[in-house]
Amino acid sequence: MSSRSEVTVRAMRTEDLTAVLLIEQNAQISPWSRLSFEASLSNGDWCRVLCVDNRVVGYHVCSTVLDELHLLNVVVAPSMQGKGFGHRLMHDIAELAATNGLVKIFLEVRVSNVVAQTMYQQWQFKQIGIRKQYYAASNADAPTREDALVFMRLLGDQ
Repeated sequence: MSSRSEVTVRAMRTEDLTAVLLIEQNAQISPWSRLSFEASLSNGDWCRVLCVDNRVVGYHVCSTVLDELHLLNVVVAPSMQGKGFGHRLMHDIAELAATNGLVKIFLEVRVSNVVAQTMYQQWQFKQIGIRKQYYAASNADAPTREDALVFMRLLGDQ
């Protein structure tokens, strides 16, 4: 990525799914299927991609319920992590929620995903609970499922 690279966030399209699925497979312990992404697109969930020079390098999927946004999936390609793109996606999520009159954002994160937890805390998310055995085990040798930490952010807590 050069200093002149164009970084954009836009609505996800069906034709983005090949790139999205490749990132999902490389970045996630329990990756979503193509069907899951297609369902989110057809259900009207907010599905957005982050592009660098028109190449998809990250994405997020959010659903809304009443005045709440639920962050279902947010991923940056492993080769592009550590460059601020996760923060760019979080900015997009917060902006979407605020401009649509939503007041809370919820998400779950693996207990083991300390990097993501740190980013969420930088975005003023607070841990409000734990979902026991929420995620599939991180590897075949793991004896149990993994807990999720539940985070929430009240909008206006800038």
